[in-house]
Amino acid sequence: MALAQAQGAGPVGPAVDPRAARRALRAERAQLAHWRRLLRARLDLAVAGLAPPEHLGSFTWEVLPDAAVLLPRTHELSEAVRVAEDVDVVDLLTRLRRLDRMLSRYADQLDGAIEETTQELLTEQAAAPRGANRAGDAR
Repeated sequence: MALAQAQGAGPVGPAVDPRAARRALRAERAQLAHWRRLLRARLDLAVAGLAPPEHLGSFTWEVLPDAAVLLPRTHELSEAVRVAEDVDVVDLLTRLRRLDRMLSRYADQLDGAIEETTQELLTEQAAAPRGANRAGDAR
């Protein structure tokens, strides 16, 4: 069964409901996506510490001259996203990229497990007699 494979366990017995397994896998996938966004944001911050982005608005002054009053000052933005100066940025970048690669491999396994449980559900539905309602399913 896909859930046990995603967790690194052996085959799952018939007690595991494919719907519950799929829900659990999808919830785990959502958590994984959140962690990956956090890592990528941290990576962006570390890179910005070495090579800051252009001043916001510098490309559009002629097109949107009145919008300048809406923008925070570059100094304010830089301070908000500044990485601590005592951090070894190269080490941080290496660590973040390694973690992201690990999460990527896990995401591949989760995606495969979700696909497998989805196929199990579709096979189960296709095999069910027409009009049959599984116990606990709402119509």
